[in-house]
Amino acid sequence: MEMALQEKEVVFFRKIFILQLVGLVLTYNFTDCDFEKIRKKYQEVIYQALNKYMNGVKSTEFNNYIYCEDPPDCLAKIDLITFYPTHGCTTLAKEIFAIRTNATLTLQCPGYSGTQINNTQAKKKRKKRQVTTNKCREQVSHLMELWRRFSRIS
Repeated sequence: MEMALQEKEVVFFRKIFILQLVGLVLTYNFTDCDFEKIRKKYQEVIYQALNKYMNGVKSTEFNNYIYCEDPPDCLAKIDLITFYPTHGCTTLAKEIFAIRTNATLTLQCPGYSGTQINNTQAKKKRKKRQVTTNKCREQVSHLMELWRRFSRIS
């Protein structure tokens, strides 16, 4: 009985390790992006959508300290926070700012495949907005800080 449990644990941890490796391999390298065009799109359309999402909540209410070294690092972190769900906040990829971010990165970063967003669900969500959790607002405040940093250094 105990041996079977140990074997199951080994298989489980092996699968976790493989999934971690796949995640590392599938991460996009943002070095070939047109940073100037991305910065302009952020200022024109993404910034407003982020502010609207926060709905009057100041991003300074959260611990915003998140750092990125250079434009590719900023975009990688923006991609991670926007499109990969976290505990307590699983819906950011369906928000307007995420759809605009996805379109911008897809157009301005050669080889970036983007994230598949179900537009029907996104439209329904706009019509019937759920209560935004503090965890999601905290994530968006991190995004706002990353976008600000990206705009300054690109």
